[in-house]
Amino acid sequence: MKKNVIMFFPLKNHTIDLTHPYQELRNAEEKQNTLLGSFPSEVGVFMARGEHSYCGGEEFSPQFQKIGNTWFPYTGTVHADLVLGFEIPAGVKNIFNSMHTLTRNKCNIEEIFPEITLKSKLCLNYQDIVHNFLNVSSRLKVLKPRDGTRSRGIFIGENLPDNEILETKNFPYILQDFFDTSAGFYEFPGLHDCRIILLDGKIIGKFLRQPEVGTYIANTFRNGGFIDLKDWEIPVELQKIIQTIESYCSKKYKHRYYSIDVGQGPNGELKIFELNSAPGLTNNFISSELGNYIVKNILKLT
Repeated sequence: MKKNVIMFFPLKNHTIDLTHPYQELRNAEEKQNTLLGSFPSEVGVFMARGEHSYCGGEEFSPQFQKIGNTWFPYTGTVHADLVLGFEIPAGVKNIFNSMHTLTRNKCNIEEIFPEITLKSKLCLNYQDIVHNFLNVSSRLKVLKPRDGTRSRGIFIGENLPDNEILETKNFPYILQDFFDTSAGFYEFPGLHDCRIILLDGKIIGKFLRQPEVGTYIANTFRNGGFIDLKDWEIPVELQKIIQTIESYCSKKYKHRYYSIDVGQGPNGELKIFELNSAPGLTNNFISSELGNYIVKNILKLT
């Protein structure tokens, strides 16, 4: 029996942004090993944009259908056996990954896991930043959009930034001490953070991310380095953090695809930088693992 997957995009304009919300859709018609490209012919793949494309229940009127590696215009109504995306309309039940409600607001993570996260101060406007900036004890200060993604809008510096640097659309910001990872991650020297990618509790990706030379931010979309880790290179302390987070998330979310970004400080302590419900795919194995899991365990196709 054929099953249908809907990619839902809460877009407000007519731009077809194939990078949002799942990075593996970027240039989907040109890439042979994307998540959706790995689905078998028994799976119909559709793209629905905007609230008006939701018809109630599990029904959508998508604008595009993916055939092979190309998107084609589509007219008609489709029953969704699975919906991928962010800000999915209320009423939809067949959602693959609803952890966006947890991960987008970075203050949520600090409230739920206070012992393993960095302490932050919420700044609703520039005046709040001015008032709190000098209270940060570290030489370098960190400002992050509370609801930001892909490292957009992050400021790391010693001096108070000008108001013009911090875009209004990025408020509220969170203000933090700079967490110095320059001592390395266990036996790996230099600035790093460690990303663990989990799929319903199973680790399907594990690697260190190195910032571009002269910067402090490691991100899939920025230049920098990656070091794949072996299973035995995941330290016991990090395994405990993974278990703590997964124990909480597994009780609230049936299906979970997310990453944990962790840094190690100069005294060896581990702290979570963020949880990410749409981590970028860094290799074809992760993409294939994700696609195969959806087909076999969620859509129940063999």
